[in-house]
Amino acid sequence: MFSEEKRRKVNKAQNLYLKMEEKITEVLSSIGLNRTEIKIYLDLVINNTSSALEISNRTKIYRANTYDTLRRLVEKGFVKEAIQDNKKVFHAIGPERIKDYVKQKEQEIDSIIPRIKEISNNEAKKEDISVTRGVFAFREALLGLLELNQPINVFGIPTGAIERLGGGFLTEFHKQRIKKKIQMRHIYNQNAAQRIKELNGMEFTQAKHLAKKYDSIVSTNVCGDRIVMFVFNEPVSVIEIKNKDIADAYTNYFELLWTHAMV
Repeated sequence: MFSEEKRRKVNKAQNLYLKMEEKITEVLSSIGLNRTEIKIYLDLVINNTSSALEISNRTKIYRANTYDTLRRLVEKGFVKEAIQDNKKVFHAIGPERIKDYVKQKEQEIDSIIPRIKEISNNEAKKEDISVTRGVFAFREALLGLLELNQPINVFGIPTGAIERLGGGFLTEFHKQRIKKKIQMRHIYNQNAAQRIKELNGMEFTQAKHLAKKYDSIVSTNVCGDRIVMFVFNEPVSVIEIKNKDIADAYTNYFELLWTHAMV
């Protein structure tokens, strides 16, 4: 049983985490942890050394999944295991060690870049279609549109997209876009009134929505000769098409939708 003092400390830590949950989750996700790994790692950060059963009870994650996730976290170096009172327990590494993990990954990437260059085939660059997955791929694709310096039209935006991908990143994206004076028009799914209001308050930005029957988990971005589709499954999928004729066709379709969309 927790002492009253320890209980107060845990409650304080939990309340602080809830206030920062979105940002913490966004950053840990960007370095390769999935939602279950983040949940269990942060549970250990808050509650200190615990058994798998205790973690499972607190997080409401099935015990088998808890064991599998703990094993992955141990392999990644975010969690250590030990024997205490003849039972296996786990504790989280100090938060400052996360930077060591990132540095290690950077070194590993640096070590393989020369090999990748050696085996790369320049002909592959001529391909018009690519498919990638994950939040990092989403961010790279979205920032890539800014490099085209052309208007961006997007339709089919789910209302939960910001929470999935990180509001902080999208805020920075719009700052860069507005600085470059790139016009952007959005057509959201229904029930995004607050987000539409925020966007319409920005420079070089317009936003509307369609009726609920047109809601979609696929967000289609059209810019220049580029079509980028974000499929909001788990993880998010990114489909990029580089073809002027197809982009022109999607632009015409967007203009049709825009005339029927509502503010």
